[in-house]
Order: sequence, then structure tokens, then C-alpha cells
Amino acid sequence: MKIATNVHRDAFGGITISNLALFDWLADKSEIIVGIEIVSARHILGPAIFRHYLPSFFKHHIISGLDILPRFSWEKMINPRKKWSILIETAKEVLRDEAVDIVLINGTYSMPWILAQAAHELGIPIVLRYAGILQREVSHKNFFIRNRLLQYEKWLATVASHIIFPSDLCRKVVENEIINGQVKKWSIIPNPVKKCKYSLLRRNGRYTLAAIGRWTPIKNFQAFIALHQELLQQEWQHRAIMVTSRWDEKFGIPEAVERKNPMSHEDLLKFYRSVDLVVIASHFETFCNVAAEALVCGTSVLVSKNVGISEILIKAGLKRMVIDSFDSPVKVAEAVKRISKKRMSAREVKLVASLLDSQIIHQRIVDVLNKVIKS
Repeated sequence: MKIATNVHRDAFGGITISNLALFDWLADKSEIIVGIEIVSARHILGPAIFRHYLPSFFKHHIISGLDILPRFSWEKMINPRKKWSILIETAKEVLRDEAVDIVLINGTYSMPWILAQAAHELGIPIVLRYAGILQREVSHKNFFIRNRLLQYEKWLATVASHIIFPSDLCRKVVENEIINGQVKKWSIIPNPVKKCKYSLLRRNGRYTLAAIGRWTPIKNFQAFIALHQELLQQEWQHRAIMVTSRWDEKFGIPEAVERKNPMSHEDLLKFYRSVDLVVIASHFETFCNVAAEALVCGTSVLVSKNVGISEILIKAGLKRMVIDSFDSPVKVAEAVKRISKKRMSAREVKLVASLLDSQIIHQRIVDVLNKVIKS
């Protein structure tokens, strides 16, 4: 089976991490991956994260969108098929030349839309693997932009032969807010996590909280800062660390909050094991790879019910790590103190790891792809 999919070289992104995990699992099998990437910068580094794959398994096609994407933003009121025509036609050439069997679309942004359009016009079956609901990601934009982007996302969700949702929460939001109806063919397959070394030893020093992710409105880092300030006011000794790619000074971030730049995946796993609690204050997430990775490393997390991985936590008997929301810093601080009294046990780590087992989950994804091709 030859699978075409959209790829990105940003190793810090959730889609890239999920892609790499799938590629690693498929590397010694009979499948072939055709990775398609559209770049919009004049200078880019080589895709180091893909270099270890054999050319016979992974074929990387890079399409330049430098003169197209910056000029024709998808937020502007222009016919998308017309403004991105050259990129769609180029993607169609790649799909034809490679003679792919199926297209696996990751996410609902511009590159996924372009690749899906190319596949749709060629009659190649599409499986959409949801990774972030676009309407929730752009909720801070004005009505006209949100409405335009809704049409992109709705088209993508309806043209797909099958949709893979990382959580039931994601499915419900898509049905209620995107397509206004039931998805015909779908599966709920959580994002997998590789087993890693975990540390269950009690750490010395101050209790350490961490927030990790891109600096975007939906990540709600302000709630993490409010939590830190509330704990300081209560004179509860702790450290607060933020790992993010951009530092927005206008929010008045206290000097006591430590900042770390994005790091390699290997370093990130070590970082998880060095902290006590990873706080996911996001307004909404379809799943949350950060929380999943922290858990299998033996590190506790705190999420709201608006984060998809809360379903896994509840199944694993870790409901203490799930709260209703991050609206009240006082209530969040109470939850942090409660979690700090009971660290994860070896049994809990193993249970979460079994629910997110990469062997089982990747096989389920491949089974879906084969089923769509046969049908």
C-alpha cells in the first residue's frame, strides 16, 4: 500500500510527532510513504527528522508555496481552488507520478485542504485524521474569517471516505459544530505513545509545574500564569516552567516563570521526567500528545474535560487529574495541591501505556486505510 500524507518538519508539532510514530512503525513493513510538504519560506533547513528513513520507504516531495501562500492567505475572501490552483495541480502531479493508493490527511489547515482537493479531483480515496478542530483554533478571529474557514473544514470533513477521531469529544464537536449532522464512517483511535523510561521516584526540591506548547490563544497559557500567581499568593512553594516557541510580552508574564525553548523529542521526554506536573490549560484540544507523553513517563498531568485525553484518564482511573475548567485559579490551585499528594503508581503508568499502545493503534489505522481502499 502506497500512502500519501501531508508532512511538516517542525518536530515540536503534534501532527509531526504522530506522523513520525506511524512512519517508524511502518518502516520495516511493505507500505510506502509519500510525504508531501508545502513550504513558504525562502530559507529552510533540511528535514533532519526524516533522514533516517530509507528512500525505498519514505519519499519526500517539497512544493514551494513561497509566491502563493503569503499573497493568498486562506483568511481572505478569494476562491480557494483559484488562488491555490498551481499548488493543487502540483500536488496532483505528485500523486499521479507516485500512483498512490490512498491519501491520509492530517489536520484541517491549508496544506491538508490543498492535498485533499488534489486527491478528490483525481478520485483517490481520502482518510481524514483529525488533529485540531479549525473552528476552535480560530475562535478569536472575526465572524467573517471564521465563517470562511468553516467552509474549508466542512468540505474536508464531508469529502473524506473515513474520519479517524482521536477522541469522542472531537467527534461530537465535529458533528455538532462543523457538519451539523452525523459522520457516516468514522473510528475513534487515540494518538499513540511509545513506551519510554519512566521515573516514579519522589523528586527533591520544589514541586515543579510545566506548560508546553505553541503560543496560540487556544493553549490558554494565561491560565497557567494565573495558577502560578495564585500559588504564590498562597505561599505554596513551587517552580513554574513554560516551554513554548514564542514569548508574548504583552501578557505581563512574571519573572518567576522560567522559560525554555522548544527542544528535540528526546530532550522533551527527559524534561517530562524532570518535572512533577504538566498543566494543560487549553480551552480545547482534540487529544493532547503532550499529556499522553508525560503520563507514560510517569509524570502527572492536569487537564480539563475539554481536552480529549481526559477520556483516557477516566478509563485509567485517573479522574483526579481532570477538572471542569481552568476558569477559577483558586479551584485549579486546589486541584494541583490534591494531585501533588499522590504521584502516579507503576500500575497507573502501565495502564495508560496499554490504552495508548502504539502497536495496537497503528495497526488499527492501517486496517482503516486497507478497508477504505477495498471499499
